[in-house]
Amino acid sequence: MRDGDGFLDRYFHNLGDVLGPDDFAVIVDDGSAIPVSLPVRWQEDKRLKLLHPGPIGRGNALNLAIESSPTDLIAIQDIDDLSLSGRLDQEVAILSADYDRLVFSRALSDPWRPHVNTMHAIDPARLYLGNPLHHSSLAMHRSVWHRVGGYDCDLPCCIDLDFYLRACCRERAKICRLNSKLIDRTLDPALRHFTRIPNDLYQQTRALVLDRYRTDVRSSIWKALAGIRNCPLLSGKGAK
Repeated sequence: MRDGDGFLDRYFHNLGDVLGPDDFAVIVDDGSAIPVSLPVRWQEDKRLKLLHPGPIGRGNALNLAIESSPTDLIAIQDIDDLSLSGRLDQEVAILSADYDRLVFSRALSDPWRPHVNTMHAIDPARLYLGNPLHHSSLAMHRSVWHRVGGYDCDLPCCIDLDFYLRACCRERAKICRLNSKLIDRTLDPALRHFTRIPNDLYQQTRALVLDRYRTDVRSSIWKALAGIRNCPLLSGKGAK
């Protein structure tokens, strides 16, 4: 978290709701102007660790949090999002059966869609058309993070996209998404960090990341659709 003062009260309240007796939370204050401090109720609770490394950036902060975690099962949650009841239990159940998964869930804001199964697999090629995954709903086993070398801290953005593709293409991890809505996202653009990233920088970085793994991702309808979308003539980019 960085400068998320307006979310702190509900964030810590949410932790109290979702953390079980054997769960832990590692919070990294990524250089907030007003350093984060723990509420009184959490100051003696051994389940929570607060780190103040200074402004190291989101990639480094994620790596530090995971490295400092006392558990092997890892769940990500940003300061401006909330985990709903049952999130950790459902994700743990999936990971306990298969460590080589990146497990995501849907959010309350997602449109309703009919489904039969409790979860479905997502082809990594789907990410070439667009990213339907909420990074703040991710759960994984520490071994996946370790094998892929953690998050790429040199990228100005798209570090989540890079991590997912690297895990799948280089370490054969599998992406699955639970059909349950297990997180509540903050959607106000004025409050979201990612809306402050210049669009040109985002597009350039996204193209760089996708090119890194293009030859590793098998051909599919998703790559074909992405190619059509990016065709200059069809997108209007080649028009004069």
